[in-house]
Amino acid sequence: MRFRTTLTLAILLPACFAVAGWSQPRATRAFGIFRYPATQSGSVSGKISAVGTATFSVEVQKSQDPVTLKFLIDGATKIDGNLKVGSMVSVDYRTEDVNNIAVHVVVQPAAQS
Repeated sequence: MRFRTTLTLAILLPACFAVAGWSQPRATRAFGIFRYPATQSGSVSGKISAVGTATFSVEVQKSQDPVTLKFLIDGATKIDGNLKVGSMVSVDYRTEDVNNIAVHVVVQPAAQS
């Protein structure tokens, strides 16, 4: 009886470790290279609703409801014109993690009356 118990435990214990090892998520590193989430890009047009030192917000129309998008400005951001609240802009941007980073901003000149 004792031999049978020992034999059963000797078989089940390594099997449990094998199952536990297989249930772990795979490593995010393949062949020495870290995998980074892909960046996405987009373009929007709208009215500037706020301007900060390294950020600005644009109010855009999304399916009848206005949505405010916040953009970060970095050293590579190209800005054509002056960012002022109320100005109309077109923004090309990329999304990294949860941040929208402006790549190219074009401030549209105000219409002359």
